[in-house]
Amino acid sequence: MGALSGEMLLRAWEASRELPDQEAALAVLALAWPKRARSEWAEMALGERNAMLLELRAATLGRRMEGFAECPACGALLEFALDAAELEGQLRAQLAAVAESGQELARPANTADLIAASAAEDEEQAGAILLARTMKQDGDDAGEGALERFERINGAAEIRVELACSECRARPAMDLDIARFLLRELGAAARRLMREIHELASAYGWSERAIVAMSAARRGAYLEMLSI
Repeated sequence: MGALSGEMLLRAWEASRELPDQEAALAVLALAWPKRARSEWAEMALGERNAMLLELRAATLGRRMEGFAECPACGALLEFALDAAELEGQLRAQLAAVAESGQELARPANTADLIAASAAEDEEQAGAILLARTMKQDGDDAGEGALERFERINGAAEIRVELACSECRARPAMDLDIARFLLRELGAAARRLMREIHELASAYGWSERAIVAMSAARRGAYLEMLSI
């Protein structure tokens, strides 16, 4: 798997920018790993898919992930920094710990399930769709037992991050939606690249193809000379 840089980054942005998050994540993954069909990504368990998104993030934008969240206790803005490679390792460890646990009756949810549930009118209906799609047998084994199994099997796919609020001393836990987080970052990176293309093309008359073929370091060096 190679990083999404240059032309590949712009293609990923174009392919995903107008899609809902879950479909956009599939488009980006299919572009980064073209040997897998989109349908394969759609049917991959969410935990494994999220681990692959973290791997792609580290390769494309580096391991350090920075962002902001709101403290649920006092509303203060919390800044956080995470390590994509460490998160991937933690996620894979969680997945290994629950492997095959209860999967004779239910399977892990996947992206196709989330896309189907997104058409629901409310959260209750969305939950019912997810249960109906992931349970392997019907009948008397539904209801609370089914929900508990679903949460146990799919809980390992979640990325939970503990934050610290300096204002009220609370330590809230945040569920990190890696698909949404990465898509926003890729969009920002693509727009930065397009600004660089605009500046260099305006100054030197080079083509977009020539500019995106350069390494980020070389583009940066030329941009630095323009600012002198």
